Amino acid sequence: MSKARKLVSPQHTKTRYLAFALVLLAVSVAGVNYVIAANNHTQEFLVASHDLPAGSPFSKTDVTSASVNLGTSATQYLTANQLPKSGYLLGPIRTGQLIPRSMLATAVLDERVPIVVNSAMGLAAGLVAGASVDLWVTPVSEGKTAGEPYALVLGAEVSRLLEKKEMFSNQNPDVELWVPAEAVGPVLLAISQEAKISLVLRPTLADG
Repeated sequence: MSKARKLVSPQHTKTRYLAFALVLLAVSVAGVNYVIAANNHTQEFLVASHDLPAGSPFSKTDVTSASVNLGTSATQYLTANQLPKSGYLLGPIRTGQLIPRSMLATAVLDERVPIVVNSAMGLAAGLVAGASVDLWVTPVSEGKTAGEPYALVLGAEVSRLLEKKEMFSNQNPDVELWVPAEAVGPVLLAISQEAKISLVLRPTLADG
């Protein structure tokens, strides 16, 4: 005589399937959380707190920090605990931008110096710290006759704009420029001869 089959109630089968589904869901959630945790490399990185021109010193007053997940490129930028004791920037950095390691040097590598000029021509809207400009000179004779303009410095870098503090001043802001050391004499000579100096914005790839 054959053995009687053991009957399994539909309710028991349903409970078994439900338990199996819950186990799969738990495993799936755990797997997703593991992947997220494994790829979460958020760190505190240094960012510029204001526009920083090339050649300027670099200190804690120039930066703030931001939490960013840079993945494999994280080693290319300075984290919050890697602020150098002293250094200079090799290129301009805009407000809010990360600080690339490649932009730092322990000393100024070029021979540029800062000078301050006032542009006789109105300043372009894009003329901000880090912008590149050509410095043009229009000589003025003793009879106040303007001569032929000529380019004196090409590709000077704007360090900063110095706003006039005098009340009711209608002049353009003075502009501090980084220029080659050998250009300082000719620029000062042009100023002493009351020549008109104009700054012409030079578009760069960074403007795109």
